[in-house]
Amino acid sequence: MEDYARVWKSFVSGGHLEFGGHMDPGWQDGHTLSASFIVPVDTSAFEARLEPLRNALKTLPFVSLHPYHFMHITLLPLGFLVPEPDKKREISPERLTEVETHARRALKDFPAFEIEFANLNAFPGAAFVEVYDDGMLAEIRRRICEDCGIKTPTGPPHLTLAYFQAPNDTPMPEGLIPSIEQFRDWPVGRVPVDHIELTLLDLRADYPKPDRVARIPLKEA
Repeated sequence: MEDYARVWKSFVSGGHLEFGGHMDPGWQDGHTLSASFIVPVDTSAFEARLEPLRNALKTLPFVSLHPYHFMHITLLPLGFLVPEPDKKREISPERLTEVETHARRALKDFPAFEIEFANLNAFPGAAFVEVYDDGMLAEIRRRICEDCGIKTPTGPPHLTLAYFQAPNDTPMPEGLIPSIEQFRDWPVGRVPVDHIELTLLDLRADYPKPDRVARIPLKEA
């Protein structure tokens, strides 16, 4: 919870927005496919609890709401898929297969668990719902990174609700902070996590459904 409090405090004190998400041309850098491990999220059981948050955001400047089919938790970005990588953020098909194999080995005895969604929060590039899981997602990420020789990324897990698509350092639009603040204490729902997915995202589309490359099951209780 302290991590989320720090994120909120930083967002409010920063007073600016930036272009968030996979549609940022500067982030894409000409690539068309991005590979990631994700936790897919079926929102059907708690869409009624998400709608007030979405309604509070959708009329504000620079907000691009995620459609429900796009909602997921990004567990570990792996890079842009290319035949022959020559940059740090690129990954080859062969390396992607290797990472999948390592991930299966790292998680072969990892138990299934439940996560809780609650409270609206924001980064300069996105509004999100906080995730409470007793550290299980962080442990999954740590195990994969350790087994694959990948640097573990920082930042708390989150369910992105909307991107802010604003030029970097755009001043905070009027009404944005109060709109989020009214839902800082807002239970959303719980979902079981019994697998993770290795996916590819088509960066040429605004909100494509992530293309599943592999399904990695967790151990049943």
